Amino acid sequence: MTLDDVYGTRPDLLPKSMVRVVRSDQQGERRLTWVGRPGVQLLNLDQHLQYERESLSRYPRSSDGAIEWGVVADGLVLSSMELGSIELSTVVQQFAPKAGSLVFFWESLAVPSVEMGLEFSISHLPDIVESVPEFWVYSPGGRIVVESSFSGVVTVAHIPVEVDGQSPA
Repeated sequence: MTLDDVYGTRPDLLPKSMVRVVRSDQQGERRLTWVGRPGVQLLNLDQHLQYERESLSRYPRSSDGAIEWGVVADGLVLSSMELGSIELSTVVQQFAPKAGSLVFFWESLAVPSVEMGLEFSISHLPDIVESVPEFWVYSPGGRIVVESSFSGVVTVAHIPVEVDGQSPA
């Protein structure tokens, strides 16, 4: 099974406030297809991979996909807190106040990554937090990543800069 066979096959696992089913324009087997609601763009595999290279791939990662914060340079980490002690929308607004768009990556590649403007992101965060146990938010303009981990810790960090084509450890 290839990445093409897996990526984005389960948009139905996204919060229902973000996606809807529509009739397909194509004459293939599928008569219905999932699309993002207004303001929510479901990313195709190439878009997902591009944003992943710009963000998550720059960090050391554990086998389960979580960022290994213990080996990330201290100067990159901006904040780390318990999800129960903060409002995630406030954190996003604090660290990405002028983000043109935010990209959301999920714990499973079967769920397509999505891109939304800041305001749409803020309005969907409560549904996301309630229905998705682990996800990452990337601000291309702000060059930050927010990780909401399965353990309930939210970490915000600058994206490491590539050195001679190599991601820093």
